[in-house]
Amino acid sequence: MKTNTIKKKRELTGLWSSLLAILSGLLVGFLVLTICNPSQALNGIRTLLLGGFTGGIRSIGNVLYYATPILAAGLGVGFAFQASMFNIGGPGQFIVGAYCGLLVAIKCPIPGAMGWILAVLASMAGGALWALLPGLLRAYKNVNIVIATIMMNYIGMYLVNFLVRNTIYDPLKGQSAVVRADHQLPSGGLDKIFTSSSMVNCGFIIAVVMAILVYILLHKTTFGY
Repeated sequence: MKTNTIKKKRELTGLWSSLLAILSGLLVGFLVLTICNPSQALNGIRTLLLGGFTGGIRSIGNVLYYATPILAAGLGVGFAFQASMFNIGGPGQFIVGAYCGLLVAIKCPIPGAMGWILAVLASMAGGALWALLPGLLRAYKNVNIVIATIMMNYIGMYLVNFLVRNTIYDPLKGQSAVVRADHQLPSGGLDKIFTSSSMVNCGFIIAVVMAILVYILLHKTTFGY
């Protein structure tokens, strides 16, 4: 009972600390806006707070679309934090995983849903393998995990830039090749909830399911403990 009480107090302290940090950031932002452009300061804060809801249900769907990669990357970072490992390599792991998924989605000859399923698995594997490298350095060479993961961010960024231009780049369009329609993530029925949102897809559902699984693993299993 005493342990549970201490744990709850820590959780409440963390919650209040987060809320205080958010409010402090908004206050500082408002002061900066007031100094720079007093007439638009209130509108700026209003847009910051309500920007995702100003376009109705469509905007909410778009917010979920943009929140999906943040949620997925946050799970990887949070999992490491729970094990007292300060993984600062989220951006590098994200971009390497994104490239692996995009490469499979574009190059995979298998038609139908298997194309996007393999792409999602490739993204997960790519991000995990990129995180494994600093993990091995920490485990076997005692390299500082913070420095190693930060450096891997830059290596991953420039490596992916090089690989995109040499593997899936379309010079006529000046961007990576377009993913065929059947290899793109399906809407998963979310398009019927968030009508007129052309971006929302089942990636958000996958991220939420993964968040639930990570919670169960960390808080309801002996391995997580």
